[in-house]
Amino acid sequence: MAGGGDVPRPRAQAAARRGGRNKERNKTASSLPLDVVAAIAARSDPATLVRCAATCRGARRRVADDGPGFRLRLRHADRFVPSLLRGHLVEVCEHIGVYKVRMLDITAPPMMSSRPLTAAEGFPPLTPDGKAAWDHMLVASRDGLLLVRTTDSRDLPWHRGELRVCDPATGRSRTLPAEPTFPGAAQPFWEPYVLTVGDGDDGGGIRHFQVLKTNLVMSDPNPYLETQAFSSEDGSWGRYTTIRTPYLHCCRCLLRRARPLVAGGAAHWLCVTESRIFVLKIQMRAAQAAVRVTMLPKSFPRPDAVIGTHYLLATSVAAGEELAVLVADSEKISCWVQTKPTGKWELRPQVVMHEYHEVMLWLRSRRSLGSFRAQLHWFAERSGLVLFSSDGYGDFWLDHRSMEIVRWFPDAPVLHGVTRLPYEDLSSWVPTFTSS
Repeated sequence: MAGGGDVPRPRAQAAARRGGRNKERNKTASSLPLDVVAAIAARSDPATLVRCAATCRGARRRVADDGPGFRLRLRHADRFVPSLLRGHLVEVCEHIGVYKVRMLDITAPPMMSSRPLTAAEGFPPLTPDGKAAWDHMLVASRDGLLLVRTTDSRDLPWHRGELRVCDPATGRSRTLPAEPTFPGAAQPFWEPYVLTVGDGDDGGGIRHFQVLKTNLVMSDPNPYLETQAFSSEDGSWGRYTTIRTPYLHCCRCLLRRARPLVAGGAAHWLCVTESRIFVLKIQMRAAQAAVRVTMLPKSFPRPDAVIGTHYLLATSVAAGEELAVLVADSEKISCWVQTKPTGKWELRPQVVMHEYHEVMLWLRSRRSLGSFRAQLHWFAERSGLVLFSSDGYGDFWLDHRSMEIVRWFPDAPVLHGVTRLPYEDLSSWVPTFTSS
């Protein structure tokens, strides 16, 4: 044909059309901005992150970037993978009146090394003028954020300092306004602060959070709970409220530490008194706050001053709502679970440390160690791990789901009278991608 080339045949025309559509589709797919891909991954579970990172080389570089400006924070990861728990935080008194927060890192040589949190992680050692040291005391941890009490070493001894929420993964922090003072008498073993974390951020890179301050007043003829909450979105403390607590007229003081546990949108405390043991529950975001008290059965183990009974409130599964109480006395740990819908407490099989029995006998023969007495320290709500220790034997990680010891740290330092908290944060995980 004059003025033209060869005329394509019908099959060739169809192939050309398919090729054009494929090119257009590929062009559309490759035009998705990497920041959008990264934003999708940051709001997804770990498996989705890996699949997203495998889409192209550029996305892999963006996801694996360890720079603080690009580090991703994985959200909606309700089931934290225990193998990603690198260690835990401990508050150490370096000398009289000076407290520092250290990370016991199981990934660094030797097996369990201790290092202080740095200024890049939101814990500067000195004040901005460089003339005084900061003291940091652990208060609470949840979903990668830490609530600490920070004081200036120049402050007067009775100065309580200020509350600060830190994100070690990004180094960002936010100082709370002056906290309210409650009129009720404080319980020495009551841990008053509950930290919860949201998904959004305040524009400065730190996620939305809420700090609930509480105080259980048991000395009053009609016991009550004092509460007041700070919201990072509002930037201020809310209204002060008092809530009557039923069935506590005969309870006057706590005998063991009452540490809060967040489960099912509510905060729970296990309270051990001279006459009763009960769980106190308060809904975190209810329009009309109410306190519920659940008494444990009379068959529940009572505290023993001789063998040093230890208690720890947990959930039966990681990130679950069914409550459980671990009780450690001498060489065994028992587990009591509150079943639904009856609410009754049932005893589950005791943990038997048969895996390390021979090793413990060997240690006793070499180090002249005494009896094995487990001390319960914390329950990691996302991973379901429990940290307990025994003087001279080291630290242990117990998987609450399988009731088996999954890690043993025989060389862990012996620490008395210090605060220990888990650090569950997926943003510290930098994935490694290899070509296959």
